Amino acid sequence: MFGLMMDIPLQISRLLDYAAEYHSETEIVGLNINGRAERTNYAGLRKRAARLANAVSDQGYGFESKHASLSWNTINHLEVFYASLGVGASLHTVNPRLSEEHIVYMINQVEDELVFVDQTTLPIAESIQNLVPCVKMWVYLDEGEGLPESSLSPFVRKSDFVSEYSEAIVWPLFDERQASVIGYTSGTTGMPKGVVQSHRGNVLSAMGMSMADGFGGYQNGALDVVMPIAPFFHTNGWQMPFTAPMNGFKLVLPGRDFSPVNLTNLIGSEGVTIAGAVPTVWMDILDIAEKGNLDLSSLRVALVAGSRPSMSLLDNFEKNGIDALQMWGMTEAIASTKGTLSPGADQLPAEEQRQKRLRSQGRTSFLVKFELRDENNKRLPNDGESQGNMFVRGDFVASRYLGQDETQEVDWMDTGDISRIEPDGAIEIVDRSKDAIKSGGEWISTPLLEGAAISHEAIEQAAAIAMPHPRWQERPLLLCTLVNGATCSKEDLLGHMRERVAKWWLPDEIIFIETMPLTSIGKIDKVAIRKIYLGKDSKIIPDS
Repeated sequence: MFGLMMDIPLQISRLLDYAAEYHSETEIVGLNINGRAERTNYAGLRKRAARLANAVSDQGYGFESKHASLSWNTINHLEVFYASLGVGASLHTVNPRLSEEHIVYMINQVEDELVFVDQTTLPIAESIQNLVPCVKMWVYLDEGEGLPESSLSPFVRKSDFVSEYSEAIVWPLFDERQASVIGYTSGTTGMPKGVVQSHRGNVLSAMGMSMADGFGGYQNGALDVVMPIAPFFHTNGWQMPFTAPMNGFKLVLPGRDFSPVNLTNLIGSEGVTIAGAVPTVWMDILDIAEKGNLDLSSLRVALVAGSRPSMSLLDNFEKNGIDALQMWGMTEAIASTKGTLSPGADQLPAEEQRQKRLRSQGRTSFLVKFELRDENNKRLPNDGESQGNMFVRGDFVASRYLGQDETQEVDWMDTGDISRIEPDGAIEIVDRSKDAIKSGGEWISTPLLEGAAISHEAIEQAAAIAMPHPRWQERPLLLCTLVNGATCSKEDLLGHMRERVAKWWLPDEIIFIETMPLTSIGKIDKVAIRKIYLGKDSKIIPDS
């Protein structure tokens, strides 16, 4: 016997409909491509999205069409999200920071038909247009200016494209498993891998993030002001375009300017209460705020993900009265942990709380399951001691990549992380399987080695990589950057680390560098580091 409840598909359009009706006057503030502030509200956003949705549907790009966007965190781009997804088209959010070779590959694999571009990404579109025959139309996300001269064809200004269409719409109903956003992984070797999200998965993921022990549950949602610092093409700006309307958050969009000065000014001027970024971005924001005496008093929650924060960064958050919450996710499994500590952890001694915050990448979210397996694929216990390959399963976890057939579908996805899991679901990433150092047959955890280094008050960032060794096969090389104005010698750092890791884990060489190589999303770029330090001119660490 089935239940007698109504069965209404979990479609992303319902998020905007809810906000437009019940949080209609709540503000959305976005910097446009030229850096000017634009303001609307949820009622206004729905009208704009409806108009664009009516246009794309009428011109043959409606249900099951494939749209793509080459743009940044603007209201124009947010409008595209809700218009494209609302009519049942997929939206491929293309990372304009990638190489043209990768962009061409991705657009052709998805077979995108309609591509939205802006002033900054127009040159990319013009350069690749003859290499993407699947694209039938290019739409320019204008900001009141005329249509620029371009070799693109057909090429239309969005304001002209929508000018004859109504601001009213009844969104079509379709299966909640319909494809929604298509994103590509940035951490793979070779060509990027496509992850096809669903309406059901996006809505459930946003609901999970919005729970009381997620990130925004400390006060009435309508009192919060959120700012996605991650670009929309990275896990949908950490889902904030979906969680904001669901909760009635005021939404602040930084446009294309992700500089620490711009982000810090927006936090102060718009009263941002919740924002999320990788540690490197947070370090710059706090540094700029301190040097310029800028106002961060509104900010109460800082979401941190992408890599382990340093102790000095956590201390800086605490000094500014900001609650720093580590979270874990990936393109294939968006927002799969929550940042809050386990019940009772607030009663622990202050230093023990700090250490738990430093080690933990969050606790398991609702609708997600993690498990550890050894090298023989045998399940390991979640006892906080056992470490193994981490697998994840859930309603918003990818079962396979775009282009793979059903025979390659999995029930549990291998995250590529070596981890430990506490009985309360707290996760500690011990290493990436591809980054671990195997010295004399024994494994050395690079995150733990890096964590030992950044627990020193003078160390801001640390990256450990494996260097070849004639006897031990591999030994650690450690690269470090210093906190502004700090000094530290190799001997001082080794002495500090010696108290925190096994003696044989200690790096054979430490190099202090001015700037740490970073990826396009602000993570430490170990591929670039290996190219520099494992190139043909690098020296093998001598046997000793």
